[in-house]
Amino acid sequence: LIAFLLAAVIQAAGLDRRLALTLLHKARVKTVNGVIWAMFGVNFVLALIVPGANPRAALQLPVIQGITDLLGKTPEERDAKKAIVIQSMVYGSMIAGMCILTAHLPNLVVVGLFQSKLNLEISYFNWFLLQWPYMGMFVITQWWIQRFFKTRKRAIDGGAEIIKKQHSELPRMSQTEWLILACFTLIAILWMTEGVTKIKSHVAAMIGLALLFIPGLFNFKWKEIEERTIWGTFLMLGGALSMSSVMGSSGLAQWLADYIHPIAAGHSWWVILLIMMVGTHIIRLGMLSNVAAVSLFAPILLVLAPKFGLHPVAFTMLVADTDTFAYILPTQVTVAVIAYSSGTFSMADYAKVGWVSVLLAIAYGILVMAPWYAFMGIPIWDPSAPWPF
Repeated sequence: LIAFLLAAVIQAAGLDRRLALTLLHKARVKTVNGVIWAMFGVNFVLALIVPGANPRAALQLPVIQGITDLLGKTPEERDAKKAIVIQSMVYGSMIAGMCILTAHLPNLVVVGLFQSKLNLEISYFNWFLLQWPYMGMFVITQWWIQRFFKTRKRAIDGGAEIIKKQHSELPRMSQTEWLILACFTLIAILWMTEGVTKIKSHVAAMIGLALLFIPGLFNFKWKEIEERTIWGTFLMLGGALSMSSVMGSSGLAQWLADYIHPIAAGHSWWVILLIMMVGTHIIRLGMLSNVAAVSLFAPILLVLAPKFGLHPVAFTMLVADTDTFAYILPTQVTVAVIAYSSGTFSMADYAKVGWVSVLLAIAYGILVMAPWYAFMGIPIWDPSAPWPF
């Protein structure tokens, strides 16, 4: 809730749009690939301050539409629009969200599960240490997107000019905006130095929130904050955390795990991972919401790990994280539904490029993330490895 209120303060001050346009303006984008890379930078910066991929996508939609409107209706230009919207809004939002604990709600579900069932705490900074290699996924999906839509050298005439115009129309930075940025800088420093200061991430966020709500400091009212707070998403997260907890405490996760276990038992760790990743992706075809999917799968995965002789944290995170990259149907991820509303691509377009992106995500999890977790001290093949943090 603290994270949602902090994001509402940013939106009430108009800082989210200012940051997005400033980054795009500084990038001076002139090509399709330039726009995509610049928007990934926007995604990452917004991920630091806006919890949840959905509000970030809603913010980006008008900015991206302003850029795609510069392209015409030739087949090549339509393909360029598809590449920009799918890679920037969907893939970029998911990948950036994986690295920042508060930027992707399933992250909180997984961390809460580890805390309640294994008595393990993962701090904001430690989560980033574990997850930052997922940034490489954007390089791989960008290679595939530009290859599929043939956008490698496609230019956008007037792209830099329209972004410059929108940026110039922004008012000068006010004292309020500078104070908010200073407050968020303090919160970020406290989050990153949690191991030194011993101030928990939620306490640091509460300190920042208290500073932002000092009476008379800012000119916006509570009503403006309340209107911009994503209460529906907050309630959905609360329900997801409750469902995840109940699945574990009621024995449902254990019962389901007993049925799933024979399918993958007896194989090496990477084969088990492959079977579980493919299997959960098939189930994901009928699920709208990463939060619901991870809330369903994570307790089962946590119970399955000791049955397979695998590290519970590494196994749960690898499978649950890969399920975030559900790119076959737009209806699998709410962000993709928002992107689909732009009218730039069809379901067939999304599926044709998406099924390969899913395979790339699975391969990335097995070949890159599993060895990285081992390097960080939680090898999936060693369930007895001591907790390194």
